Amino acid sequence: MEVIIKKATLKDAAVANQFLTKLIHDEKQYDENINENCIVSNCYENFMENENNCILLAIVGNKIVGYLYGYIVDNGDAYLEKVSMLEAMFIEQEYRLQQIGHKLIQEFKNWSRHKKARYMELKVCAQNEIARSLYQKEGFHVVKYVMTTKLEEEK
Repeated sequence: MEVIIKKATLKDAAVANQFLTKLIHDEKQYDENINENCIVSNCYENFMENENNCILLAIVGNKIVGYLYGYIVDNGDAYLEKVSMLEAMFIEQEYRLQQIGHKLIQEFKNWSRHKKARYMELKVCAQNEIARSLYQKEGFHVVKYVMTTKLEEEK
């Protein structure tokens, strides 16, 4: 199976929005605070023109089967080296475990290097063992924890 990874253009924004919607719906199983009725529209259109954003599409045949969105982090002087953030990645269920995630990540690493980033970060749902396994194979390791608590209503 040949997989082509290409950088999205403005005309691809709607399909990127659809993939983000699918990602949100998929992650509901790992995070009870996610709105399973969320429909993303007009999100990526705002990011396409910014050279510090990267949206990649994975294509098999004539079908877009996955995407990745990342960007260069702007934290002022907080970091010694430039960091890129892998913000979102989704691959259609029937195309998972076929190296597409690896190819998307590799292309994002190449883009990040070109932007002079020295580190990459991402957040992943703690219960999403398949995604965590993929990211570990790609060289990611835990440096920080994002912790959440549900606030009870005042009585």
